[in-house]
Amino acid sequence: MSPRKITKALCKATKWILLLLVVTFLCFRFREKEQQTKGAYKLLQEYLNKGLLQAPPARPVVCQPQNVFLLIMVPSAVSNFEQRRVIRKTWGNITTEPSVLLRFVLGKSTMHELQSLAETENSVYNDILFTNILETYENLLHKSIALLRWASFYCQGVQYLLKIDDDMFLNLPRLLNDLRRNPKLNTISGCRVSGASPFRTLFSKWRISRKQYQKDVYPDYIAGTAYLISGDIISKLYNATRRVPYFVFEDVYITGMCRKHIGAVASEHREFSCGFRDKGPCGKNFRYHITGHHYRPTEIQRMWSELQDRWSNCRLADAYLIHQLIYVSQQLMFL
Repeated sequence: MSPRKITKALCKATKWILLLLVVTFLCFRFREKEQQTKGAYKLLQEYLNKGLLQAPPARPVVCQPQNVFLLIMVPSAVSNFEQRRVIRKTWGNITTEPSVLLRFVLGKSTMHELQSLAETENSVYNDILFTNILETYENLLHKSIALLRWASFYCQGVQYLLKIDDDMFLNLPRLLNDLRRNPKLNTISGCRVSGASPFRTLFSKWRISRKQYQKDVYPDYIAGTAYLISGDIISKLYNATRRVPYFVFEDVYITGMCRKHIGAVASEHREFSCGFRDKGPCGKNFRYHITGHHYRPTEIQRMWSELQDRWSNCRLADAYLIHQLIYVSQQLMFL
């Protein structure tokens, strides 16, 4: 065999070996995650069986609207156990805020063990609203409609509803102080988007056809990562979802189309930061801001601790450009 043919054969073999290693690595990671989930489920069941965790009797998620100033509803994937755990320990710890009610909104997982584990989780914390909606991107809209329905039927009279994703950082005390100083009516507040146009490019993932949406510009809407609804329009907004034809993008539909249908206002709130990690993961960065988007559970936990310490400073690694480089490099490691 000639040296040239040997070199080609070696290159081909190297490519196959690399492909095999990548596939093995990915399969191992998914398998490891699956084993961790099963292990967590068994451990939690053992704790309950041995009495180490006292699960209260199963009862429906209830609301006493006359006592609720702010209802926080967090759409969350069934598998996002760590996100919910950290929220309960940080900005979602409402034990010192009796006028605030926190509820997670979950869909339905195709994995029985994950669903069972989430139900066991709820038997301990009793803060989860389960819906019969499959966990898919296309169903995010239906999850948001479900939380509006629940708030309309079972929590009528609350003064405000905050819909916020489970990867968000929230300065809850600052939000409450702002609402008490600046009451809102007939309003959805947050990061307002004006003049946005549908993507018409043929092969775009976000393509919207003329049949789906005829106009060239969306109505003003509030970014879906976090938006605040004044209590006087919660039922009106839900009823609008029964009249306005569904549209794939949840925030455009609910805070744009349905809001416009009922004549409510889309209000910009400068302390809502909805850009993708547009602030470094440091608590000090949120002393004068209310929300921040897309932080990991470990970051949220550390940021919350830093926010409680008035003397804390940001680390060098939390500077915007540096933390973006670190974040991108970490994501590449898991590809």
